[in-house]
Amino acid sequence: MTDPILLEGMARGVAIGGFAATGAALAASRKLTPVRWIGVAFFVCAIAHVIDSWSGSQHPSLLAWALSVTGTGVFWLFAVNLFEDEPALTPWRFAPVALMFGFWLIGAFAPASVGRWSWPVYGVTSVVLVIHVLSIAWRGWRGDLVDQRRRLRAPLAAASAGYVLVQAACDFGWSLSAAPFDPAMVQALSLAGLSIATAVALLRVEPLLVATPASAGPAIAMPTVEAGDLSPADRLVLNRLNQAMGQDEVWRGEDLSIGALAALVGAPEHRLRRLINGTLGHRNFADYVNSRRIAAAKEALSDPNLALKPVSTIAYDLGFASLGPFNRAFRAAVGVTPTAWRQQACGAPRLRLVETRERPLKSDKST
Repeated sequence: MTDPILLEGMARGVAIGGFAATGAALAASRKLTPVRWIGVAFFVCAIAHVIDSWSGSQHPSLLAWALSVTGTGVFWLFAVNLFEDEPALTPWRFAPVALMFGFWLIGAFAPASVGRWSWPVYGVTSVVLVIHVLSIAWRGWRGDLVDQRRRLRAPLAAASAGYVLVQAACDFGWSLSAAPFDPAMVQALSLAGLSIATAVALLRVEPLLVATPASAGPAIAMPTVEAGDLSPADRLVLNRLNQAMGQDEVWRGEDLSIGALAALVGAPEHRLRRLINGTLGHRNFADYVNSRRIAAAKEALSDPNLALKPVSTIAYDLGFASLGPFNRAFRAAVGVTPTAWRQQACGAPRLRLVETRERPLKSDKST
């Protein structure tokens, strides 16, 4: 009969090895993109969680405890940057990390009367963050042009959510009830399975998943492969796509989707995804469509003849459903708001006196 303590130790050893291998693979890069170094930080926190949770209520060190508690916030940050392809890492994205670290500070150093309520709130917050990750994974699934990442969205999010729910059940008293299974053993086996699944998924297609997204794609993306490398069918679809997006300007349609665009160009959806991603270099459909819209917006906002046209009207004409998404997309691509861009491009009108050689007419004082 296998010793449960030995089995748990083996499972946690497998978990540490899997997380360490994945983190090392992400770190072994000449160019550490934000997704890479956030991923490294997450796997460090995951290793700390494996070690810290092994001791039960006795924490081996303050550092391991802090990293373990903060890990959920780092996981949220890693998942959001992995799935959303944001070119810039804005400071507000670190808010969940700071919030989780704050829970640890309260639990570690605040009086017992104060820290008693912080852990249930921490558990609820962890569940909320994971639910948000699930919503991001589901919401962006349709428009994700990276096939490997698209297939990874649901399993990775579901596995992580399942573990957080198991951990929350333990935190809310499962370990104190008459459970048919040892919660520590279930936790160890879950961590081992999660580490193996994560290592297999990320290490196999890691360069495609954590590639640096373009900060602002060009209006007409240049092919990333030679035209001669494309099949005749791919060249035909690419020509139809360029006509639909260039001459017909179908990107002005508010409800344009990858499926609708595939029907317009008469191509299977999977072929169109592969061409937009592999040939034109876009990682998600919204980025591809917005590259056209933002280029047209910059041209319209720079036109002095359109200076009286409201920014909201320009946004609606370009296919945005409301002003908020337009402002966010424009600022992410250009770095300034549409109003600031218009002021910089058109400039403020100035009045100045112009000297001439003509002398002013003298008034007739004889009358």
